[in-house]
Amino acid sequence: MILKRFIVQHRALVLGAVVLSAASAACTMALLSHINELAAHGLPDARAAALWVGAGWLLAVLGTGAASQFILARLGGDLVAQLRLVLSRRFIDLEYEKLANEKHAIFGSLIEDVASIAPLVLVAPLLAYNLLLVVLYASYLASVSLPLLCILVLFLGTTVAASLTLERFLRRRFDALREANEKVFEYFRYLSEGKKELALNAARARHVADQLIRPAIGRSRRLMIQVHTGLGFNEAWSSAVIYASVFVIVYVGYATLALPQATIMRFVIGALFLSGPVAFIVSAARQVGVGTASLRHLQRVGLDMGDEAEVAGRDDEGEGDDAWHTISLRGATYAYAGDEDGRIALGPVDVDIRRSELLFIVGGNGSGKSTLLLLLASLLTPRTGELLIDGVPLDGDKQRHRRRFTGVFGDFFLFPHVLDAAGRPVSDERIRNLLASLGLGSQVTVEQGELSKLTLSTGQRKRLALLQCYAEDRDIFFFDEWAADQDAHFRDYFYRTLLPDLKARGKTVVAITHDDRYFGLADRVLKLEAGRIVSDTRQSVAGAVHGSLAKESASTQVD
Repeated sequence: MILKRFIVQHRALVLGAVVLSAASAACTMALLSHINELAAHGLPDARAAALWVGAGWLLAVLGTGAASQFILARLGGDLVAQLRLVLSRRFIDLEYEKLANEKHAIFGSLIEDVASIAPLVLVAPLLAYNLLLVVLYASYLASVSLPLLCILVLFLGTTVAASLTLERFLRRRFDALREANEKVFEYFRYLSEGKKELALNAARARHVADQLIRPAIGRSRRLMIQVHTGLGFNEAWSSAVIYASVFVIVYVGYATLALPQATIMRFVIGALFLSGPVAFIVSAARQVGVGTASLRHLQRVGLDMGDEAEVAGRDDEGEGDDAWHTISLRGATYAYAGDEDGRIALGPVDVDIRRSELLFIVGGNGSGKSTLLLLLASLLTPRTGELLIDGVPLDGDKQRHRRRFTGVFGDFFLFPHVLDAAGRPVSDERIRNLLASLGLGSQVTVEQGELSKLTLSTGQRKRLALLQCYAEDRDIFFFDEWAADQDAHFRDYFYRTLLPDLKARGKTVVAITHDDRYFGLADRVLKLEAGRIVSDTRQSVAGAVHGSLAKESASTQVD
């Protein structure tokens, strides 16, 4: 648990906060004793001394409390920062397959759960402080009147029992509220990512607003009202019990025990002081409930932080092992989560990718082309069958295998910083040469490895994604319908110049394409229909074609 490790790591600050809280509690107790003494016996002859003693204890309470709050603020800032770092690393290390299925839920954790978990650490020293106050006040009240203390304990015990019962009931409501907010976040994502479509289709915009967002917010509202009504009732009940206990104490003290007025006054003042720490302990259930619900949510979505040391120590740098000849899938099938009746999206398939070949994967929409590519790169794990490297199953380090790949996905994302395979910034001069070769030299500039502009047309954005691939320069290049958004000139340039050049440099190239006029340029054409391979054709003329194309590309080489 990260909270335990955080407390151990910052044990000096935590101990300091606890010690200062204890000192503040002791000073508060001393101030209470002084006030009770004055209330019971009046001002002494040395009135100035009594005033200075009271002022001294007040300053001590203020000083210890302020110092404790400063340490708690420091701990809070450190904890939030550490939570964000750990969660972002967990997010990066999370398998794509898990993220693809619960993207909105996992991303929401980076925002909401961090803010909910942090108070769990901050409330601990305050709980210790208030618990210590309760013990000190109870000890003091025992010295004033043990029978009255028994009455007070009876009332407080009833309050604690009711609070614990309510907490168990509200735990399920906290989890349901967290899930409801998660659904609201998902629909909010529709507003940002689907803004263009919503702007063009008012009916869909009304559907999103009225049929999706409004009910989701309504459910979140109902659960929030239930949760906070329960917590508010708990606090109101606790306050009422405290005041009821004071009333009964006064009544019993006079009517039954016949205690002197001074004793009852001292006890009542102490009991009222005690109500503050008790009220805080009860109200802390709100923070604890929200925080523990967030911890349970992190575990549910796969972002639990139980193995932080393992994650932090993982080495993701370096290159893939180049000593491979064939990447194979044997009897591989895959079904996406959420498909009705477990429909198979791909397979079973048997396919080999040979080193330094130029492979085209073709087929209709939904035939499994992109799924096949994700399986080959080990971003998806076959439901049945296996992925093999030179006949050896890939059961170990998937990251090592993934470092062989670079490419442009169909739903690619552009990063502004251009990095090589080891994560180092590429020189501005090389980036400018690549921009010029890709026809983007006049639209995009570069400064210290960062591109100046990403808001381009889809075809131009794909060229920037291709630039990132050349910067990484890995062993296997893949392209998912890369040429679909290019003009006729650049589409031809891609097929007749860029791909043959990559092959000539010893790269393995896998391209998903619908451009049948260029099929003859590939070494192999793999065709899929309904998730099955229906043909795997080796192009006998490809070698001659590549030879002639290599001469054409000599003057326009991209590297």
